[in-house]
Amino acid sequence: MDSTLSDAVADYIEQRKQTKLEPLLKALNKVLDKSDDPVAIAQAKADYAEQAAPIEATFEPAIWLTDAAKRAKQISLATHAAKFTHSDAKASSMLVTQHEINSSYVTTASLKAKAIDAVGNAAALDLAKLLKIEVAGESLITQLQAGHLKALNAFTDDEQVLKEWQAGFKEALGDARLTGHTLTKQLYYPVTQSNSKDNAYHLLVPLTSSALAHKLHNTVTQTRFGEEAKAIKEARKKGHYHPQESVSFVETAVQNFGGSKPQNISQLNSERYGQSFLLNCAPPDYQGQIKSPSKQASFFNREFSYLTAKNVKEFRAFLANLKDSDRNFKTRYKRDFWYTQPILDTLFERAALLQNQTELTGWATSPDVKMKKAHCLWLDVFNDNASFQAEREKREWQEEVAHDFATWLLRKLENKDVYLLGDNEHSYFKKLCLQQLKAFERHTPKLGGL
Repeated sequence: MDSTLSDAVADYIEQRKQTKLEPLLKALNKVLDKSDDPVAIAQAKADYAEQAAPIEATFEPAIWLTDAAKRAKQISLATHAAKFTHSDAKASSMLVTQHEINSSYVTTASLKAKAIDAVGNAAALDLAKLLKIEVAGESLITQLQAGHLKALNAFTDDEQVLKEWQAGFKEALGDARLTGHTLTKQLYYPVTQSNSKDNAYHLLVPLTSSALAHKLHNTVTQTRFGEEAKAIKEARKKGHYHPQESVSFVETAVQNFGGSKPQNISQLNSERYGQSFLLNCAPPDYQGQIKSPSKQASFFNREFSYLTAKNVKEFRAFLANLKDSDRNFKTRYKRDFWYTQPILDTLFERAALLQNQTELTGWATSPDVKMKKAHCLWLDVFNDNASFQAEREKREWQEEVAHDFATWLLRKLENKDVYLLGDNEHSYFKKLCLQQLKAFERHTPKLGGL
């Protein structure tokens, strides 16, 4: 296994070298392709050899690893990075590797395979890629945490050099002394009630889990843009069956880090283009429970008054500001369609809601019902009591319901200091309500029509 990981490390160094040599090779090949001049070709080869020699020397595995070990302290491998709180924060980042399977919460420790982030000098992030190379579940990170670096034995026989590499690369695993910073969030958590100031508090520094954010980002992205997701969407579009379930994360939010330079935050943040998804954790919408109105004396109760309070308030203000010159069609139009109609709409919406609660059917003929008989006949549409239905079919209750509405509305609009409303207004509001109540009743489902 060590030899395989060693091969992977050697391949990585070779790839880095080829990347450096690529511009030189392109320049050499350009001369070879376009020129037949032996002098020019010889000069190009000489230039290439001269410029490639120091690169070849630098990328000798032992030399490169020695330099890399010295530069390792410029980065920190972490699952939790302080720069997500503030890009200039100098606080320590944390590398959490333990796996916890019995937790009741989804945390970084819940992840069996954690994506390891790297923060620090962007010029030294190539070391992070080296340390994260994984072969058969083992990497240089796991070897460093185990206290050895056997994978690098293939590159030197000198034990002292190997120890220097181990000591150097180990500095990338985390700060020797954990520190906070003024630009990070800090909480002082009391741990003792003694008067002594020493050890009286724990200083907590909340850090964003880049590992958890990366796992969530990959999962959400895969469900939206993965090949399987595309196949499912295509099957749905064509109306075909697909054996896999369609998974989607709805109402997610996107949190951006680093602006136009996400690499200044961390390596994984750069791979995510500076974006992290936030799942919707809002509580469910409250759904009011519809109860039988049998305990209420009238349909025009406190609940209905509450539902129409805003409309009634606006209606009162409208009436209070009327002048003698406002006796015209425009004023009457506003009275009917701006102020009265919204209240009537609320009335019939509420009535329809109660009528359609079929699980409450029969409440109007229960022994303890307190609601007026006319209101019961209107609202308990599907009551299967024969005498109840016979009385309902007479529709004499409509007059009484309309009368009660007009009475209720006049009481709500009452403002004797500014204006007076009397029998004429009562008759008018009753007439408006009765007209619409009859139309409403014609479209109301009846018993036996379910």
